[in-house]
Amino acid sequence: MTQATFLKAGAIEPRLYQQVLAAQVLEKGNSLVVAPTALGKTIVAALVANELLKSKPLQKILIVSPTKPLAVQHQETFLRVMDLPSDQIGLLTGSTPPEKRKKIIDLSVIVSATPQVIENDVINGHCSLKNFSLVVFDECHRAVGEYSYVFLAKQFVKQNEHGIILGLTASPGGNSEKIQDVCRNLFIKNVEIKTRGDADVVAHSNQIHMDWIMVDLPESFLTIKGLLREFQKDQLLFLKKLGLARNMAPNVLRRTELLGLQSQIRNDLSKNPGRNPALFSAISKLAALLKVGHAETLLETQGVAAVHEYFEKMRIEATHSGASKALKSLLNDERIQKSQSLVEKLLAENIEHPKQTRLIEVLENQLAEKPDSKIIVFNHYRDSVRGLVRLIESRSNGLKPMRFVGQAARENEKGMTQKEQIAAIDQFRNGGFNVLVGSSVAEEGLDIPSVDLVVFYEPVPSEIRMIQRRGRTGRIQDGKCVRDEAYYWSSQAKEKQMLATLKSMKKTKDSILPQGEKQTTLHKFASGASDKVLVFVDHREQASSVIRELVELGALITAKQLEVGDYVVSDEVCIERKTVEDFLESMIDGRLFGQLVSMLESYRSSFLILEGNIDDLYSLRNIHKNAIMGALSSIAVNYRVPILLSRSAKETAEIVYITAKREQHGKEKDLRIRTGRKGLTTPELQQFVVESFPMVGPTMAKSLLGHFKSIKSIVNASEKELQAVDNMGEKKAKKIVKLINAKFSEETGAEKTVSVESPAEEKTESDTPDDAAEE
Repeated sequence: MTQATFLKAGAIEPRLYQQVLAAQVLEKGNSLVVAPTALGKTIVAALVANELLKSKPLQKILIVSPTKPLAVQHQETFLRVMDLPSDQIGLLTGSTPPEKRKKIIDLSVIVSATPQVIENDVINGHCSLKNFSLVVFDECHRAVGEYSYVFLAKQFVKQNEHGIILGLTASPGGNSEKIQDVCRNLFIKNVEIKTRGDADVVAHSNQIHMDWIMVDLPESFLTIKGLLREFQKDQLLFLKKLGLARNMAPNVLRRTELLGLQSQIRNDLSKNPGRNPALFSAISKLAALLKVGHAETLLETQGVAAVHEYFEKMRIEATHSGASKALKSLLNDERIQKSQSLVEKLLAENIEHPKQTRLIEVLENQLAEKPDSKIIVFNHYRDSVRGLVRLIESRSNGLKPMRFVGQAARENEKGMTQKEQIAAIDQFRNGGFNVLVGSSVAEEGLDIPSVDLVVFYEPVPSEIRMIQRRGRTGRIQDGKCVRDEAYYWSSQAKEKQMLATLKSMKKTKDSILPQGEKQTTLHKFASGASDKVLVFVDHREQASSVIRELVELGALITAKQLEVGDYVVSDEVCIERKTVEDFLESMIDGRLFGQLVSMLESYRSSFLILEGNIDDLYSLRNIHKNAIMGALSSIAVNYRVPILLSRSAKETAEIVYITAKREQHGKEKDLRIRTGRKGLTTPELQQFVVESFPMVGPTMAKSLLGHFKSIKSIVNASEKELQAVDNMGEKKAKKIVKLINAKFSEETGAEKTVSVESPAEEKTESDTPDDAAEE
C-alpha cells in the first residue's frame, strides 16, 4: 500500500501547533502530549498516523480509549479525516464477539478499541502488537497501577522495538510522582505541552470565563451542622486521650487521614490483640467520624434530602442482625437524633439547599442570553443527579435536562449502558436536550461540542477532574464556568504545580524515565526459561494481575472454564489462588474446604497460594485469630494441601510459572484438563456429607460419625443426643437440627433463608468486640 497521503482532502486544516506537535512525536519517539480539551489532540494523532502509514505501510495504527463512547468517537473522527475504506477503520469493544475481533484486526488499517479487549486478545495470543507501528493512549493519565494501559505499553515495547507510543491527556497529574509514574509506565521519552495562553494557540482557543456564586447556608442548616460538629469533637477527644489523632482538628477532618489511622490501629491489634482493649473503641469512634463527616458534607453540598436518605440507610442497616454496636450507638446519640429530627422537619417543609434556587437562576439567565445554549451541570454525587434533573424539569419550561451517569447499577438505580451514553450525547448534540446533568463519567474526553456553560454543582480538589470539567466549554466559542469556592484553591494549586513539573521534566530528559527502569526485571529462575510454558487459567481469573505477569514471564495462556482450581500446569498439578480477603470470605461462606476436596479428587498434586499481606489475615474481618490458624492447620494437616505465601500478584505469577516449567520441562505441552473425579471411599464420602452441616469441620464430622456410626443416625438425632458428642454445644446442635428440619424452597427472599455459620466463625462471637467489625 503506497499513498502520497492518507488524509482525506479538505477534511481538516491542521493548525501550525498541531503540525509542530506531530513532528516532535515523529522525531523524538514515545511522547506525552498535554493540552487542554478542544485543542485537537486527536488531530495530532491523525497526523502522526498518516506519516507512519506512509513510511510503514505493512503496519497498523491502534488507538485505545477508556470507554466505548470514546472509542466510537475516535473511530468516527478517523473515518471523517482519513482516506481509507470504512471497513479498514475498525472498532473493538466489549460488545464485539471474540470470534469477530480477529477478523476486524486483520482487515483494519486503523483500530479504535477499549484497552481491556486488546489486553485479553494479547493475553490469549489472538492479537500481536508487533503488527502496529503506533499505539495512541487517549486519556493516558489512567496509565497507573493495574490499569490495562500499563500492560499494553509493556507488551508493545517488548514486541515492537521501533514502534511509537503517543499519550494524550489534558491533565496527567498534579505532582511529580504522579506524572513520572504515567511517563514511566508508557515509556515516555518526550513531553510536549500546550496551554491556551501559548502564542501559537491563542488564535485558535476560546476564552473561558469563570464566575463565582457565593451561597450562604440558612440558619437551620447551620444548626444541624453544629450538632454534627459537636458529635465529631467528642469522638476526636476520645482518640486524643489515647494518644491518637494528635494533629487532627474537628473543623479540618480529612477522610484519607481517618482511614489511614483506622488501618494503622487494625494492624496494631492484629499483631498484639491484648495490647490495649480501648483500641477497639477507637476503631468505632473513627467509623462514627467517617459516617457523620459524610453526613455533614452532604448537608453542605446537596441539602436535607440527601442527608435524610443517608440517615435512613444507616437506620435500616442498624436493624439488621449483624449491625455493629458502633452504628447503634451513633444513632442513639442525642445530637444525632436531634439532627435527624431537624432534617425531617426541613424536608416536610420543603426547605431546600439555597444552591438549587441559584442553579435555576443561572441556567435560566444563560438561556435568556442565548436561547440555543448547551449546558452541562456536574454533580460529584451520582445519587443527586436524578434529583437535580427532577428539580430542573419542575422549575422551568425552557430547560430540558437529561441524566448522564456511568454504567454501574446502584442500590435503587440502574446505570446507563455505553450504547445509552452514546445516544444521549447524540441527542444533546442535536438539540433534543439542552442541559446535561452528569456525574464524573461526563468529565472525560467525550466530544460534546459548543457547550456554552458548565456548572460545578460542587467542585472537586482533583486537578485532573477540574481541568476536564472546565474543558467541556469554550470548545468552539467562548464559554463560561460557574462554581462555588470550596476546593477551588486546592485544584488551582495542583494545576499550576502540574504545569511547572511538566516544563521541568521537558528540560530534564532523564527525569522522565530514569535509567535502569526501562525494562521490568524478572525473577532470575523464572527468566531462565528458553521454552514457553503453557498455563490453563480459569476464565474468572482473567481480570487479575497474575495473568499479565505470566504473560510478561513469557507463558502461553489459555483461558477456560475450569471446574477445579484457578491454574492447571500439568496433568497432575492444580493450583488454587486466594487473596487474603478471598481466603477469609471463603472460610465464612464455606467454599474453602469444598474447593480443596475437589482439587484433591481431581489432581495428584495440588497446592494453595495465599496472596497478600499476612498481617491483614488477622485484621480484615471479625474472625478470631485462633479460628484462622485452625483453618490453616486443617488445610495442611487434615487435607494435606501445601500453602505457599505470596506477597503480590507478581510473586504468585512466578510461583505458577516456575511450577509449570518444572512440570513441563522435557514433556509435551498437550495438557489435559480434568473434568471427572476419581472415586472416594465410603468413609470419605460420609465425612464429606457431614462436613456440609453448619459449624461442622473435619474433626467434628469424624466425631459425629464415630459416635452415631451412620449419617442416618445423625440426621435422626435430637438436639440433646447430638450434644452427647465431644465439643458439640447447644448452639451447634440447634443449627444442625434447624437445617435438617427446614422445608426446601427455591424462593430467595430473606425470609426463606436459613442462617448458618462456617466453622471459621465459631469463635468470633465472644472473643472479639462487635465494634471491631465497624467499617
